[in-house]
Amino acid sequence: MVPLNGFPHTMRQEISEMRGTMTCSNRNLLRNGGFRKGLAPWYGIRIKRVPNPIYKNDWSVIMDARNKAAVLAQKVQGTFEHKCAYYLYFRSYNITPKNQKALLYAVVSYLDAKGKTLRTTPLQINPSRRNRKQWSSYFTIVPPPPRNTKSINVVFLLKSGILYVDYIRIASHEIKT
Repeated sequence: MVPLNGFPHTMRQEISEMRGTMTCSNRNLLRNGGFRKGLAPWYGIRIKRVPNPIYKNDWSVIMDARNKAAVLAQKVQGTFEHKCAYYLYFRSYNITPKNQKALLYAVVSYLDAKGKTLRTTPLQINPSRRNRKQWSSYFTIVPPPPRNTKSINVVFLLKSGILYVDYIRIASHEIKT
């Protein structure tokens, strides 16, 4: 419980009090989430920008964690909407051999000016394997950033398997109760 004007209250009350004055931009903070302009500003290990395996004239990143984990990440500095939740959206296409299982973690971290982690929101995914060529879409809701947030780090950690990742986006949304 956090005191507000001397009275304790719950997070739900705080959120409902903020709703009346809140407008969230729904602006995507990540750059080049569709990989059309190359790989930068994304970075990582055991990743490669390749033609989209399903759609012509499009690009994706393949992550290969058959022997060691693969990492795809982007750090964004800026101003954040502290009264808004952020939604991380992305899609993946699992081409892991049938005798193996893919295991993916998508992690969003808020960092302060010194790079210290303020809050982390992890998402564990066991990507589905489809009988036909088809992307699977995912999203997670990330709580609002603390006031002293100066940057966001978005990391995809593939512990095992082979996946394509594409259309990555993180954007602010109103908190609805």
